Amino acid sequence: MNIRWAYLKRVLAGAIFGLYVAHLLYFLNPQVDITPARLAIVTIVYGLICGVLFGSALWVLRILRVKMFGRSENRAHGFGYVVLAAFIAAALYWMHLYVFRIGYLPIGAVRVLAKATNLITATAFALLLLWVIERNADRRRSRAIFLVGVVLIAISSFFLYQRRDSYRTEKQSVVVADVGTVAGQRPIIVVAIRNLPYDWILTLSGEGSLPFFDQARGRGYFTRLEPFPATDQQALWASIATGKLPFRHGVTGRFAYRTSLNSRDPTERFLILPSGVGFRIWGLIPPIDRIAPQLPSGDVLPFWTLFERVGLNASVIDWPSAGKQQRPRPMVAPAAVQRFNGAGRARDRIVRGLTADLSTADSIRAAASNRNLTLVVGALNGFEEAQRAIHIFTNDLPPRSTMKGEVLRGYAEQIDSMLASIARQFPDHLLVVLSPSGPVAPALATTPYAMLRDWISNEDPGADDGFVLISGSGIAHPQKPSPAAPDDVVPTLLYAAGLPIGRDMDGRVLTDAFTDELLRHNALSLVQTYEAKQLVVRRGGA
Repeated sequence: MNIRWAYLKRVLAGAIFGLYVAHLLYFLNPQVDITPARLAIVTIVYGLICGVLFGSALWVLRILRVKMFGRSENRAHGFGYVVLAAFIAAALYWMHLYVFRIGYLPIGAVRVLAKATNLITATAFALLLLWVIERNADRRRSRAIFLVGVVLIAISSFFLYQRRDSYRTEKQSVVVADVGTVAGQRPIIVVAIRNLPYDWILTLSGEGSLPFFDQARGRGYFTRLEPFPATDQQALWASIATGKLPFRHGVTGRFAYRTSLNSRDPTERFLILPSGVGFRIWGLIPPIDRIAPQLPSGDVLPFWTLFERVGLNASVIDWPSAGKQQRPRPMVAPAAVQRFNGAGRARDRIVRGLTADLSTADSIRAAASNRNLTLVVGALNGFEEAQRAIHIFTNDLPPRSTMKGEVLRGYAEQIDSMLASIARQFPDHLLVVLSPSGPVAPALATTPYAMLRDWISNEDPGADDGFVLISGSGIAHPQKPSPAAPDDVVPTLLYAAGLPIGRDMDGRVLTDAFTDELLRHNALSLVQTYEAKQLVVRRGGA
């Protein structure tokens, strides 16, 4: 009986760890609907598996200790393992909240996770106090204290569920969208540039290297685009394309996961799984079906599809992860190629990237010439390729006197020339130029050594701010505009085009980008969601 009771205590310690992990999985996946029945099933499964695995491992260690060192005179009853399991679970919650910086969760989910972390930490300290009392108790009192600890854990688990909030987007069958009278009258050109930071624009403009940017900044709208913490740049680009945070579109890295504990509904996938956390080892119950997330927008619609849903034609060229298109490659001017001669072996790679960008710019101009297209979207990806070729992995702009500085300035001048050509050829279009982030992705420590190293000496500055530039008629020039977020781009584009904003979008319209006259004549309208099965379009409020 003594052996069985001691073993069961160790099993219970592992089960407590599994209980808190089951809750954590849902805290990190607010898009998954949770019910008491589902949570009970998941908790039981996690508790049984973790309890048997960890309890058996601890029991084997006890057997080895007894054989090697003999029985201890200390009358330990095993309650310390329960306390240890609670503190380890609290540490995991704390790490997800503060160390791994799960900043791409919605604000409400972060607050709920913070409250859950405090609750589990308080429970762990209460159990520690019980353990101090239990250490000097006899076996009967020890079991009574043990039962009190179990009741305390059950109460904390109940309050964890009570603190859970629902963030699941309700899909509707039919939604009516009121399209403004200005819809389709002013076409929009969107040009995305990979890895061109805001501060680099200011520095290069001050050097006189970027005349288009310098002129557009002086007349149009120009502000910082602050990236949110993400483990993968695909998540950032997906939020740019959808106006929604990763917990909605599901792009948080290369893979999502489906397990036997959730349905085949895309919204039921466990998606918020930061790299390095180790969910593939201890957070998911086999069998596991690993799914490559649908890119570039995950399980929701990109903004060019929203235009098409209301009857406006759009063209997309080389958007990241949207698929490559075969097009004629233009010749790069010899004078431009000469500026890259000092790059050595990287020269050919840089020229290939510039050639691809010139081809994209030509395709943007060709598409914009088609008056049947209301939206033309293109991405210049070669600048990032050039940075990789010459090993630029920091946010500092190299001096002009260096090879890297010369290459970056030469390439940036080519981009400036492309944008100037587009602006001159299509003065009646609204031109939106954006770059989501700088060249350095946010660092996420994946090992205890990496965490300790970052705490002692963190040389990684993180991702630099990108920028949003808007030029054209009706665009204001505020002196100190507020910084924009990645999910603000789509609502702003929809408003500029006279289309309603989705209520299920996380971003806001950058109203300070528009003149008072345009704001008066272009009323802000809303639609419940663009994700409805059927979208009924009413023009001009008719």
